[in-house]
Amino acid sequence: MPLHDASYKHWDGVHLGIWHRRLAITQNGLAACLQNKLTRHLVVICWLSALLMSGLLFLVGQLLVSDSIVVQWVGNFNPQLQIFAQLLTTWLEQHPDISVRATQNMFFYYFSTNLMRFSIFAIGIAMPLLVTRDLASNAIIIYSSKAISRGDYLLAKFATAFGLIALAWLGPVCAAWLVGNLLAPDWRFFWHARAALGHVLLYGLSTMVILSLLALGVSAISIKEKSTTAFWFIWWILGGVLTPIALQTKPWLRHLSFNFNLEQIGIAVFRIGDDIKTTQENIPILGDMLRKISARTIEGLSSPAIEGAVFALLLMLGLAGWIIRKRVRPE
Repeated sequence: MPLHDASYKHWDGVHLGIWHRRLAITQNGLAACLQNKLTRHLVVICWLSALLMSGLLFLVGQLLVSDSIVVQWVGNFNPQLQIFAQLLTTWLEQHPDISVRATQNMFFYYFSTNLMRFSIFAIGIAMPLLVTRDLASNAIIIYSSKAISRGDYLLAKFATAFGLIALAWLGPVCAAWLVGNLLAPDWRFFWHARAALGHVLLYGLSTMVILSLLALGVSAISIKEKSTTAFWFIWWILGGVLTPIALQTKPWLRHLSFNFNLEQIGIAVFRIGDDIKTTQENIPILGDMLRKISARTIEGLSSPAIEGAVFALLLMLGLAGWIIRKRVRPE
C-alpha cells in the first residue's frame, strides 16, 4: 500500500474565479503602498485639503444668507474687497444657476489640478511596488504558474496604481463636492454644481487612466527600484522646468512633459476661460484684479493646446505599452 494516496479527489471547497486572483494582487499592492509612512501622510494631506475645500464652499454659500457671520465679516474688509464680496453676493442671489456653476467649476479646476500633484508624488514613491520589484525577483514566473496570465497580472497592477490615485485624488475631490454642497443653504446647489462634478469625473478618470499606464511603463524600465523612482521624478520635475523655457523657444517641447499635457486636458474639460469671462462680466471689479495676470496666461486658459497634448500622450502611452510588452513576460 503506498504511503500517499495519489488518486483523484473531487474538490469540495469554494471555487474562486479569476477576478478574485486579480483582486488579491491589487489588494496586496495597495496594502504595500500604504505601509510607507510618507504615502500615508500624503493621503491624509489630500483628505485634509478636501476638508478645507468644503469649508471654502461653505463660506461662498453663506454669502446667500444676509445675516450670516460671513456677511458680517465682509464689513471688516478693505473697501475693494467689500465691493467684490457685495457684487459676488448679489450675483449669487440673482443668478444662482450661472453663478454657482461658474464659481464651483473654477474652484474645482484649481483644486483638482493642484491636488493631482500629490497623486503624482505618491505614484513615484510606490513605483517599485508596481512592476520593478516583481521583475527583480522573477515573481511573474510564479504568477504564471498560478494560472494568472500576463493580462491578468497587468490589469491587477494597473488597478493598484489606479486605486492609489483614487484614494489620494478622486475620493477627496468628490467628497469635497458632496460635503460642500450639503453645507450649502439651498439644496439646488447640487443641481447647479452638477457641471463641476461632471468635469471632475471626466478629467479625473481620464487622467487616472493615463497616469496609471505611464506608471506601469516607467516601473517596467528597470529592475532597480531607485532607478525607476528617480526616472519618474526626474521626468516630472524636468518637465515642469522645461515648460516655461520651451514657451520662449520651441513651444512643442512643452509636450515632452506629461504634467503639461494633463493640464491642457484639464483646461479643455473645465473650460475655465469661459467661467473667468462670465465672472468678469458680472463682477467688473474682478477685471481690475485680473489685469495683473499676463495676457499669455489668460490666453492659455482660454485656448489650451489640446491637439498637441493628446498626440503627445498617445505617443507616451504607446511607448509605455511597448516597454511593458517587452519587459513583463514570463521567460
